[in-house]
This record gives sequence, C-alpha cells and structure tokens, in this order.
Amino acid sequence: MTDIELVQSQLAALHSQQEALMKIPRIKKYLGIVEEHVQANQNRGMSVYEKRNVAQCLYNAIIDTGLKAGTRLFETTTEDNIAFLGVQLPVIAALLPSLALNEIAVVQAMDRRIAAVFYLDVKYGSNKGNVSSGDTMLGAKTGHSIGKSGRRYAMARVVDEAVGQGDGITSGTLDYNKLINLENVKIETVSNIGTINESRTLVGSSNSSGQITGTYISGTGSIAANGTYYFIVTGTSSSDTIYITYDYQYDLVEDAYGNKTGVPEVDVSVTQSTVEAIDFPLRAKYSIGAQIDLMKAHGIDLESELVKYLGSEVKFTIDQVGLDMIDEAASSSEAATAPTDWDARPGLGEPWLWKKAEFKDRIEQASNLIFEKTKRGVATFIHCGNNVARVIRQLTDHGFTPRKAAAPVPTGPMVIGDLDGRTVVQNPFKRRDYYTCGFRGPSYLYAGFIYAPYIPLFTTPTLITSDLIAQKGFLSAAGFKVINAGLFNEGKITNLGSGYQTS
Repeated sequence: MTDIELVQSQLAALHSQQEALMKIPRIKKYLGIVEEHVQANQNRGMSVYEKRNVAQCLYNAIIDTGLKAGTRLFETTTEDNIAFLGVQLPVIAALLPSLALNEIAVVQAMDRRIAAVFYLDVKYGSNKGNVSSGDTMLGAKTGHSIGKSGRRYAMARVVDEAVGQGDGITSGTLDYNKLINLENVKIETVSNIGTINESRTLVGSSNSSGQITGTYISGTGSIAANGTYYFIVTGTSSSDTIYITYDYQYDLVEDAYGNKTGVPEVDVSVTQSTVEAIDFPLRAKYSIGAQIDLMKAHGIDLESELVKYLGSEVKFTIDQVGLDMIDEAASSSEAATAPTDWDARPGLGEPWLWKKAEFKDRIEQASNLIFEKTKRGVATFIHCGNNVARVIRQLTDHGFTPRKAAAPVPTGPMVIGDLDGRTVVQNPFKRRDYYTCGFRGPSYLYAGFIYAPYIPLFTTPTLITSDLIAQKGFLSAAGFKVINAGLFNEGKITNLGSGYQTS
C-alpha cells in the first residue's frame, strides 16, 4: 500500500467512525439542536462534513471529561430545553460558521488530543528532459514545477534534454531512445531555464528523415530512430547548454530487461505534521444573593447570562488565536510577496467614487502574488482592520455583498460579507490599515492553515459552597497549525483620513 493509499484509507475509516457517532441517540439529539440553530440563524442546513466534525467533538467531550451515562453533557434549565446552546456557544464544538475562523481555515476535528495533519509531496520518479528523479513535482508549499520540462512531464515528449555545451561536435544517444518521432526534433539554447522568464533560441530542427539543419548547425546533422544523434554546433556562446526536445512512442520503449520505461513515473508521499490541542479554560464565581436580586429586579437569570458571556469569550479567544497565527504567517519571510500599498488620497479632480474602486486592484495583485508564489492557490478571503473594512463596505457597486451580522452586538471578529467571492472578516483587534489575503483550501491536504477542534464548550455543573457562592467552569480545546505561509500575504492602505492616528 502506498502512502497516499494509506492516508486515504485512514480518512475513510475516520469518516466511517464519525458516521457511526452521528447515530448514537444522545449525540444525534444534540446534532438536531445544532442544525435547528443553523437553520434559524443562517437559513441553511448543515453539511455532512460539519455534522461529522460536530459529532466527533461531542464524543471527545464525553470521553475526555469522563461523563457518566445518563449525565447531561450540557447543563440545561429543563430536561428538553437545551436550545440556548446556540446562544451559549453559537458554534457548538467551535465548528459552525458564526466563528470567523471557520470561514478562512480548513476545519478538521481531531479524534485524539495529539493528532496529525497531512499534506502531499509529489516527486518526479524518472529522469526526463531537464527534471531529475527525486525533484519536487508538486509540493504542499511550492506548487508545480515552473520549468517547461516539468510542465510537459506527463506527455509523450521530452523537453530540454541536455546534450552538449557551446560550439563543437555533439553526439550521443537520447534517454528515451526508441522510435523517436524524427520530424519533430528541436535543438535550442535556453536562458533562465526552469523559470517563467526563460528565453529560447532555435539552433536547429529535423525533417521527416531525421536530418538536422539550422542557422547554428554546420552542414547537416542527423538523428536516428534508435535515438542516436550527431551534429556540429556553431556560433553559440561557450557557456550555452544545448538542449533537445523530441516526441517518442511511449508504449514501445523497453530497457535491457524488456521492461516498459517510456511512461514517466511519479512518487507520491504524504508529509505528516503533529497538532496538539490547547485547552481554553475559564471559571466564574457569583453570589446566590446577587442572582436572586437580579431575577427579582429585571427577570434576568444571572447563571444563564454568565454561560452566554463566558461561552462567547472562549469563542472569541479561539478566533483571535487562529487569526493572529494567520497574520503572523502572512507577514513572515515565507509568505507570498506583499501587494503594493494603496494610497487612499484621490488625485486632482478624481472623485472618491472612482478612487475607492481602485482598492480592488490591490486585492487582485495580492491574489496573483499568492498564485505566483505557490502555483496552487489564489486569495479566497480577506482579514482586515477597521479602516480597510471601511473602504470595502463602500464597494457595494463594485463587487461587495454584505452579510447579515450573526450577532446583534458584535464583540470581536465578524464576517461582514464577500468581495468578488472572497470572504471578508473585519477584526477590530487587527491594525486598522492592514489586511491579510489568503487561500483557504478545499481540504487539509492542501491547506494554508488548519483549525482542529477537539472538545466543544463544556460547562461544569454549578457548585454552591457553604458561603452561598456559586462556581461554574468552562472548557474548550482545539489545535492550530500553519501549513504553508506562502498561501498568505499582508497589504496596507495609507492616507485614508481617519481623523485619528492609525497604527
């Protein structure tokens, strides 16, 4: 079994395990409540992926906290009234989209406190043209190989096989040397080979009989069906490497033992990275007298309000930890190149209506820089400070679609809408004039950042001591991992005229 087959089988087993957890009556009941909350507040149902992750985290809580059968996982005021969980933590298991982090990170629930995430590392398995066996073909952090030889690897053509250097006699046998297509042979020198800036000079080419002629060929050279070649190069620099490009019939090429060798190979491996869950604990104390007075005066249950408030505080902390890690990755030396700063001052006679739309060019630039760095992702989200959000909110005629706030009173990072299909998260705790662009990824095999929840918000039963002081504890646990900083970059705006000093 190959590495990739092993990982796929493990993933299939994990999904099967989570499907079984969803059928446990107790967990199924909680899943139903969570889905009702999502339907009521977001007007949508939960995906199977979300249900699996929630079920896994609920199960983790039951096992990790040592709860006994028949004990309620979450305290409630009555046996059936547990709908307030949607308010207590609008993302039970910290997974549902009221957590801003879920919009910009790949989410994968852990089934143990120390787990592993995986990403692909694909290498060339054959020497072919300008690539060598063992070179990276498609890496989690580098994307595809840039050179033309690598971009033609999965083709019955060899591109840029080195055959000599400088002027003089060049002869030998081609690597893929049986049944060459004689009329499609090109001989070239290439500068900046292996980059997007490579430049090619044609030295010579062949006709249908395998005769090689050209400006830089002395007389007539030749190439045979068995892959042998002979020609004399003139007029090139002594430092120039001479490359041949040719087609071949892949299914008839054999080695000395009769094995087919015309089909190039790839070696697929899966790199593993450890993720460990971090605990997010809180506890609260309050007097029974205060609880009674508040109920009499205003009809407010102090205990329920504390559960809502402190549950939201845990959610807030999880959001900030993940968003800060993404921002740090975006400003690191491994990140994609930063886009050009955007000066918000309109030019002479330029209306603000036109000027503000210019900001979209910086987002496109940031997206292209991520694509250039990784060859595998473009910007799918924007995490921004208040000044940047101020500009984006004004682009309703230029691709911005606002979203209804998930909470009536926002207290931290929140999703404010989408700009040309990119999720926009406004964070009052991010520097006002800065924004981070990044690629979320379709799964954790290709992610820039992993958010791995372990335990949903767990609340202890209320304990009342002899001095009539009530105590209550809260706990959540989750892991975080930056996989590829190249999938992020950081931009800045200037001279917005905020009326206050920016930082």
